[in-house]
Amino acid sequence: MDDFLLRIYLDQAKQECQLAFQAIEQLNDAIASKGAKDPFGPAQAMVHHAAAVSRIFWPPGGKNKAARQRSQSRGEALRKAIGVRHGHPVQNRTLRDHFEHFDERLDDWAEKSKNRNIVKQLVGPRSAIGGDAITDEDIIHHYDPATKVYAFRGEQFDVQELASGLDDINRLIEQKLNELWPHNQVGR
Repeated sequence: MDDFLLRIYLDQAKQECQLAFQAIEQLNDAIASKGAKDPFGPAQAMVHHAAAVSRIFWPPGGKNKAARQRSQSRGEALRKAIGVRHGHPVQNRTLRDHFEHFDERLDDWAEKSKNRNIVKQLVGPRSAIGGDAITDEDIIHHYDPATKVYAFRGEQFDVQELASGLDDINRLIEQKLNELWPHNQVGR
């Protein structure tokens, strides 16, 4: 990959990181407002921007063999260029997939839920909702600010780990851009 194309991809990934950071600030602001603001919109925005970064460095593939090989080569070249490892927290797009394929997840819940109780948005500890009638799988969106864990139907995701991963990738991008173009110092 030539330096011109590398910069285009890294600039886009950096922009997505910045948008994710803005969403994190909005999420923190919503949590601090103690219910006056919806935290789930910013949380979803953060996850979508993190997924955009993930797709740049770990592309899902293409529609045909040639496109898949091209995208895989691109992802490998970008990861190597900034020194990001396989298994990085930003690589995982499962939470984003839960948002993106919500209809399928809801179909699954409707088919499997024993009591057909549903909690759409819970902010706070899981213990805030008790009883046997509501299982973890009945809680569609749950964010616990104390642990920084977002749960979707009982599957837990460490939001702080994702945020730290975005910060790491953003730092690596800045280092690479500064290395390639030292006269245009890149910063947050």
